[in-house]
Amino acid sequence: MRRLVLVVLLVSACAAASRAFQTTGGAAQPQPTVILLSIDGWRWDYDTRAPAPNLRSLMARGVRAENLIPSFPSKTFPNHYTIVTGLYPGHHGIVANAIKDPATGRLFAMSRTAEVRDPMWWGGEPIWVTAQRAGQSAAAMFWPGSEAPIHGMLPRYWKAYDEDYPPADRVDQVLAWLDLPAERRPTLVTLYFSDVDGAGHRGGPDSSDVRDAIVRVDGYVGRLLRGLERRGLQDAVNLVVVSDHGMANVSRDRVVVLDDYVSLDDDEVVDINPTLGVVPSAGREEPVFRALANAHPRLTVYRRAETPLQWRYRDHPRIPPIVGVMDEGWQIVRRGTAAAVAAGRLRPPGGQHGYDPALMSMRGIFVAAGPAFRTGATVPAFENVQIYNVLAQVLHVTPAANDGGTDVARMLLKQRD
Repeated sequence: MRRLVLVVLLVSACAAASRAFQTTGGAAQPQPTVILLSIDGWRWDYDTRAPAPNLRSLMARGVRAENLIPSFPSKTFPNHYTIVTGLYPGHHGIVANAIKDPATGRLFAMSRTAEVRDPMWWGGEPIWVTAQRAGQSAAAMFWPGSEAPIHGMLPRYWKAYDEDYPPADRVDQVLAWLDLPAERRPTLVTLYFSDVDGAGHRGGPDSSDVRDAIVRVDGYVGRLLRGLERRGLQDAVNLVVVSDHGMANVSRDRVVVLDDYVSLDDDEVVDINPTLGVVPSAGREEPVFRALANAHPRLTVYRRAETPLQWRYRDHPRIPPIVGVMDEGWQIVRRGTAAAVAAGRLRPPGGQHGYDPALMSMRGIFVAAGPAFRTGATVPAFENVQIYNVLAQVLHVTPAANDGGTDVARMLLKQRD
């Protein structure tokens, strides 16, 4: 009898949750709800390299891009924040994974928790702030920027990043947020997995490590889909799956040791591998630039004001005065790193990202399915700076100023009557 009562209560709760998603203010219309799921480092072609039935089922019933073009530099923090703000890194200020702020002299890195949680670093307006300003609630199961009170506002629910937080528990937390009563339930939820990126760095994109990670992460997607289905929400929630960048093969035979070509003892190397960000000491910008420009044929170096226009990477003062990037598949490291690899104290990577976003190896994915999106459609590649406006339109909120347009939303979304 007790078991029967529990079953009845569970069924009733799931039915109530489904009804709440199907009505808004008593009117029979879909409640706009988005789960934004990032698979860090998932290259655009990974679904063809290992079984990914759950992701492919989303592609079949939704809309996908041929690939997703990252912003420069094609690294994790800059691109995750571009996805949720619609601003290029050169405009929102997260210009690399490692940054120096010239106004304060402070250093930002992914491992510096106090800096990561300081809103000073985070320009623009992320979609969770946009949604909450419109009276909605948001939840973040990890996302760069979600731990800082940007514009004085955190997501209503958020978790501090913990690499060891079990993926199944991440999915279950997202589902638990969707189980909340209507007045507390978030309409925007983010979710993040790093398995594929880690495997790509270890073994490279062609490795068994990556194939195993593809299968694992696709399993996490399956757990989420089954959880939505059990709640009757599979047709009520918009699931948007993205990645921040792809991955290129690297090897120990294609490594440039910076110290072998130029001495920067008096200057600051803020960012390195496969990009290079150098802040020369006073009066040394021109000699340092000339030295680096002639250092190695596989290294291309720019003055900040001369970086490629398509990168939109000139305006922000945090962009170092000298910016470099290696050719695809090449790395640049300091002598200490090279020595640690040679001595076996550091494992050499098999894969790397950060290169020019024009390269196909740097491209990611965009897949979306749900009531707002077209079904069974494939659209041409587009830049990830366009996603913020798509999310804003799905959530029925007014976007903040951004670098995106409206053409991509028209390609991806069902047209309203």
